[in-house]
Amino acid sequence: MNSFIPSNNYESLEEQDSLEDILNSIYKQINIIKNHSYFNHENSHFELEFRLRRKYVNINLNKFIDDNACQYSEYSYSENKTTRYRIIGHSIYPYIKNEKEETTTEENALNEFQYTDLSNLFNYLKNNENIEITNSLNHHIEYTKKLTLVTFYYFIFKISLSIEVSLDSTSIKHHLKNENKMEVVNENENENEIEDFNVNKSETKDFNESENEIEDTIQNEIEKENVVGNENINHNEVNNRCINNLKNKDMNKKYKELSISILKYITPIIKKRRSFLIKNDVRIDMTVFEDKSQFEIDFSKNIYQKKKDIIDIVHTIMLSLDCSNFILDYLFSLVPNFEFQKPITPSLDILYKEAKNLIENTFYVAAKTDGFRRLIIVINNLMFSISETFHVEYICQIKSNINIVFDCEYIDDVFIPFDIIYYNDDLRNKSYSERIGILNTLNFQEFNHKIVQKNIIQCSSFQDLQIISNTLTKNDNKLIPNDGIIITDGQSSYYDNVKVYKIKTINTVDLRFDGRYFYAKQHLIKKSNLNLTLSEYKKICQLYNKHKKYVKQQNNKNNFYYQKQVEIINDIPIKKRVVQYHLVREKKIPFIIEINLDTKTFVKERKDKYTSNSIYTFNSILIASYQKINIEIFSPSSTTLMRKYHNIIKQNILNKYKGNLLDIGTGNGGDIHKWKHFRKIVCVEPDHEKIKILKERISKSEIKNRISIIQNTIQNIKLKNIYNVATCFFALNDFTYTNISNMLKNIYKNISGIFSAIFFDYNLFTENIDSSSIIYKKCINSKNGNYINIIDKTSPIYLLSSLRYAHLECDNIMYINITNSYILNHYECGINSDHVKEIFEKFGFRVLNEYTIDSFPFLEKSQILYTSNIKVIEFSNINN
Repeated sequence: MNSFIPSNNYESLEEQDSLEDILNSIYKQINIIKNHSYFNHENSHFELEFRLRRKYVNINLNKFIDDNACQYSEYSYSENKTTRYRIIGHSIYPYIKNEKEETTTEENALNEFQYTDLSNLFNYLKNNENIEITNSLNHHIEYTKKLTLVTFYYFIFKISLSIEVSLDSTSIKHHLKNENKMEVVNENENENEIEDFNVNKSETKDFNESENEIEDTIQNEIEKENVVGNENINHNEVNNRCINNLKNKDMNKKYKELSISILKYITPIIKKRRSFLIKNDVRIDMTVFEDKSQFEIDFSKNIYQKKKDIIDIVHTIMLSLDCSNFILDYLFSLVPNFEFQKPITPSLDILYKEAKNLIENTFYVAAKTDGFRRLIIVINNLMFSISETFHVEYICQIKSNINIVFDCEYIDDVFIPFDIIYYNDDLRNKSYSERIGILNTLNFQEFNHKIVQKNIIQCSSFQDLQIISNTLTKNDNKLIPNDGIIITDGQSSYYDNVKVYKIKTINTVDLRFDGRYFYAKQHLIKKSNLNLTLSEYKKICQLYNKHKKYVKQQNNKNNFYYQKQVEIINDIPIKKRVVQYHLVREKKIPFIIEINLDTKTFVKERKDKYTSNSIYTFNSILIASYQKINIEIFSPSSTTLMRKYHNIIKQNILNKYKGNLLDIGTGNGGDIHKWKHFRKIVCVEPDHEKIKILKERISKSEIKNRISIIQNTIQNIKLKNIYNVATCFFALNDFTYTNISNMLKNIYKNISGIFSAIFFDYNLFTENIDSSSIIYKKCINSKNGNYINIIDKTSPIYLLSSLRYAHLECDNIMYINITNSYILNHYECGINSDHVKEIFEKFGFRVLNEYTIDSFPFLEKSQILYTSNIKVIEFSNINN
């Protein structure tokens, strides 16, 4: 595991070539060289080597190699960047480790890194009929010249194609045999010889002998040919053969001199190695030297085997190791400064503010699958998943050679992408509409049934949203278990978290529990906010005790997770957000639990999470739970959004004023939380049952000491104090015109400021409403005065309504029934705003503001029509 994601290497990564393309290039190079006249097949061979890149895979082979090691000395001299001479000698097998040998620094690094688990690799060697050939290295002496032709990088491997020339090691064997008998050269002589060596190795040897020597040699060869009676002598062929013989003779002399110089003046590296042959004569070398572990796959003995076999072997070995460091670096090379997009749980206020933009921009709706969040990254034809904690897992191999990154949900061994953030280019700045367009062009059959296309539906109205929500909540839809819906603004980029909304079926939150208290990140959560029963709290405590026992058993293990660090660089012309993830060691495995805020119950332990939700997320979900925001708010029978919209209208009015408040027709007290900025509040409500609920709500309020209740009608109370503001919200329709006049006659002297009224204006009424969420009808035919058969003629309401209408106390009698509210089978007066204004003017009030309210796009058609009847009038009895 790297200390940071991404590591310092990610910026240097280039787009990955497929292994098949790399091998095609290699074999093309081999065919060119082996057919060249200068290539010597006798003492030269090609070497194809896959070497593990230590910066991406942190392995420790010490213990494995010490079990059956061969130790040797390696002398290495690089003539230039591509040419290297290597001498191997002093090979000892088996090597017995000295008990006094110090532990390597690599073994002491456990506090900083977790080494890659090599058990899968060792199992692979064991199961592939391997033959250990470590003993063949005993007393082995080797002198080679290696010319590196091409180098490629593939995932965690460095691939090198070289020509290796075996050189005469006779002089080396003699030198090593007598090495201990050699006299020690004094320091000055040593320096002179080193200088001579440096001069010699930099000189370019003239391999051509003098013209006279060459001519003499050629003439001798021709004479030999004549002696044997060859009449058709090829003089050019003889010339070339003689020149090559002379060159080889001179080269051998040079190599002998060079080998002795290397042995004298190059300090050898002491290495320990174990070697294996697996199927198809593929060689595996595992070497330890200094503080490094090195792993190599060598195809030299069978370099012409099928490409598919090479690919299979390399992939199998690569995937038996942990290549997550490379995968994560490669991810960040494709999408720098990556952060998982975090949808927000919106309050009704946010939905109210954003509804119009969503309709205008076009929005998309998809089921929120009850699974795990994953990224899918396809590199060439290998597919990997990446969790939110940056755990990397290999999935499968596909046929297509592509680079792509999906944002997915994972459930039942299937990945369901809801976004695409890379496809030949970084797509995060593109709009969601564009990204979905790209997603829909893909052929999902290419992903071996591991990726299933998600049904993401484009919407342009609230009715579209209702239809989708209704479909998703049907019990017969069992294709994909869902946990609500995700609404995404069509114009939003991947960076726009605030334009992606998560509406859940159940409002749950992930918190950390320490045996006594609950936390969102580092913020303490009051138990009163969770309101858990004692039995639920005991259940959590019992699970926590089991968790503690498990933690004690894991004391010797290091528990790591990645913590996000964000740095804002004030760059010109824009600010730059630099994102990095720091590896943090957790001394204790945190106990994360999921709590249902709707039902105040424990759901489950989240063993898949290392951190809890943030305090911001907790608060947003808590508000959503309080406001009863879930997928049901989009059902045709729900009136939650409409009632919230009406509450927002009231809140906006109250926010403009302060001082003492007189609230007329308080009802059940749904507006208490809107009064926090008033100094004193008096509630007038005659209904005994409603006052019970009102008192209970006041008792739980932060401003309960500022609120008092008068149980009476507004026409009959006696007020002593003066009020800056009086409000009558949706209660004025319970009054006749006479009732309104008597109210003002009784209280107008106690009001010095504003009287704000919200009511249904009969002037705005256009048609009856009859839907699953709301019924709003007139009871009397205005043309002939006949009753429409709504009111039971035997009831007192019928008689009272008849008298009111007959005496012109109202314009009509209205029947109203709002689903899931306190307004059920209710009758009220149809009053018009013109008459209401006339009454207020008689008592010294003038109209300060008068308006109808704008349509809210996220309402069902019948609710939009119902809301269109609302009139707001703010009166004032103060000059200016």
